[in-house]
Amino acid sequence: MPGSADGATLVVIRRIKPGQGEAYDDWLRRVIQAARGFPGYMGVTTLSPEGVDSNLRYLIWRFGSAVSLDAWEKSDIRNSLVKEVENYATQHREKATGMETWFSLPGMKVQPPPKWKMFTVTLFAAYGVSFVARLLLGPYLGDWPLFASNLVFTVILVATLTYFAMPRLSSLLRKWLYLEQH
Repeated sequence: MPGSADGATLVVIRRIKPGQGEAYDDWLRRVIQAARGFPGYMGVTTLSPEGVDSNLRYLIWRFGSAVSLDAWEKSDIRNSLVKEVENYATQHREKATGMETWFSLPGMKVQPPPKWKMFTVTLFAAYGVSFVARLLLGPYLGDWPLFASNLVFTVILVATLTYFAMPRLSSLLRKWLYLEQH
């Protein structure tokens, strides 16, 4: 999310059941109204990628942090409304905090960043994490067998990229990463 290193996004895809369009639309108005009262709520985008007469809906929920999104997801009002919507639609959901948003969603025309930009950001992030991990832990793991020390460095690299570096870099460099592609 622009301006937020800790922003979180939840993508929910629902297919409205036949004859339940009006009930779903009423439910949608109520769930959006309920979300507006939650701390960290930044907005929701609703899309119908197959056209207005389609029964497919994408809801892209944006919150200021993973903590605020988690609070919304665990709230009684949201859980009650999600249980209710099962009468009107079936759902699929995806949470995103960073790098996973670089991949296309099925049925959407949203394009991930060009591969060379993905490579560049990942290379710099991986190099930085690897350099610091080896600088700090190298003296302690120098006598370890190669497979063991490599495992420790790999776990540190993947965990740091997944939970820290890539979500923050994706947010920080969002404008550059997602420039319109011609």
